Amino acid sequence: MTADEERSLLHQAVRLAEQGHGTAEPNPLVGCIIVNQSNDIVGEGFHERFGEGHAEVNALLMAGTDARGATAFVTLAPCNHQGKTPPCSQALIDAGIAKVVIGVTDPHEEASGGIQKLKDSGVEVTLLEDELCCELLAPFAQKFTTGLPWITCKWAQSRNGSLETPSGDSPWISSAESQQLVHEERGCIDAIIVGVGTVIEDNPSLTVRNATQHRTPVRVVVDPMLRSPQENAIFDSQAPTIIACKEGVNTSAFTACPIIQLPHTNGVMDLQPLCKHLAREYDATHVMAEGGATLFSHIFSQNLANELWVFVAPSVSAEEPIVNMNTLVEQLDTSLLHTDTCGTDTVNRYKVNG
Repeated sequence: MTADEERSLLHQAVRLAEQGHGTAEPNPLVGCIIVNQSNDIVGEGFHERFGEGHAEVNALLMAGTDARGATAFVTLAPCNHQGKTPPCSQALIDAGIAKVVIGVTDPHEEASGGIQKLKDSGVEVTLLEDELCCELLAPFAQKFTTGLPWITCKWAQSRNGSLETPSGDSPWISSAESQQLVHEERGCIDAIIVGVGTVIEDNPSLTVRNATQHRTPVRVVVDPMLRSPQENAIFDSQAPTIIACKEGVNTSAFTACPIIQLPHTNGVMDLQPLCKHLAREYDATHVMAEGGATLFSHIFSQNLANELWVFVAPSVSAEEPIVNMNTLVEQLDTSLLHTDTCGTDTVNRYKVNG
């Protein structure tokens, strides 16, 4: 098998792993494909749900006795510790796997050591340090190494960069199809952050509706002076909510939800402690910031954004936007990951570099 063929199978395992988004977290997303000596796929699997079988084990179950002498393609180095499930490195050895092609190493010290264990047992190991595998692992790796969750900034805008609808009287810029796609993603994440302006102007509920997966992300309001109306939908009982305000603000009259007070400089709150709180107290791996422009600008200036998810409607705002989102994106160091069409919208996904 050529190096290109090996990498192609590894990328196939990445696509398998992505199916675990929303159910495998806070564990990393992992995929595994097992190929026999005739280069036929005899087993495949991914980590489907936290606390249940890992990708390698699921692939081995499918392969059965065909695993003996075969090659396993795994997006992440097999674990070597007893957690909620047994070590995957030992499972591969016991099944008679002859070779393991690995996409990326595991930053978790307790889980590492699988590569050496495989080698010590006579299994051939190839480590590719593949870019797609690194991207797949990035949210887990960031949380593990920095204590920060992976933050995606999501918004809908007109073609000329406005967050306002052309008529100014509707909260929806994007198509119905795009709105449903957002609900699908909400059903896979751990927290949603919005600014106080969004709460006051739009009165969003920020719940998950009609989604395949149904996690219940915690709703987070960034409200420096606690101006949010306590009767608004975001403070109902449909999902947990927390609110973040400045240190020193009088909180005695605010009883709608738990409050976190954050340090601030020149009136701008430091959002990093909030993000670390979400990772630590809510085990959040994926967080989505949904606006508005002020919140985005603070996230960008504090280098907390990892990804941008931008829904561009075909409409054009008649007035020049106060904050032009096109200009805001141009000021960031980003790489366009892919462009799709959803309903009438163009959907751009960017990686924020650095």
